[in-house]
Amino acid sequence: MGFLFEVLDFPDGSRMTDLWNNTWADEAVGDEIASGHFIHLGDDQHVDVETNFLSSHLPFNVSGFGGVFPDGKPWMFIMQKAPADIAILLRGQEDPHSMLREALDRALEFNPDALVAEEMSWHHADLVNIYEDEGAAASSVENWSVADLLRGLVAQCCGADLTDIVSGFPSCAFPDTVHACEDDVFSDVFARWVAGLQ
Repeated sequence: MGFLFEVLDFPDGSRMTDLWNNTWADEAVGDEIASGHFIHLGDDQHVDVETNFLSSHLPFNVSGFGGVFPDGKPWMFIMQKAPADIAILLRGQEDPHSMLREALDRALEFNPDALVAEEMSWHHADLVNIYEDEGAAASSVENWSVADLLRGLVAQCCGADLTDIVSGFPSCAFPDTVHACEDDVFSDVFARWVAGLQ
């Protein structure tokens, strides 16, 4: 079970059915902040439709995943990142993550049935600490971008071991297995997970 599955309040029997990866997220040019928001969607909404729509309205969107609770109600978890210096300049040192929260709030105005159930806020060092707690050496990921650290946590939710993701970074998640390699460790994991849904 991945870190995010452990810290989010999922009832037993919840299923992950969708994921997305914004491969064109801006490259890091300095320190960055990140956030993750666990969102409960409206009863009759479809995860894939709502995640596509919502993520298209988030300029800081990096990656995320969605699914359904045991009762069939949909949910999603969306991850964003932004330059720390700009966030601090615009929102102050006390709560720079409010910039990401406000971006999400604006996007959610288009979906009044969606409810933010939980928020997580991270700095680069926080994400590195998560990897270390999950068994990966901090020295192996301390130079990763915030976007890649977030993608790794999503890849872990797809059933990949975080230490395998780290050892395969950046090019291949399954070096000892014959597979259609995507030449990107995260895309490898995501492609295998999607293929398992077919």
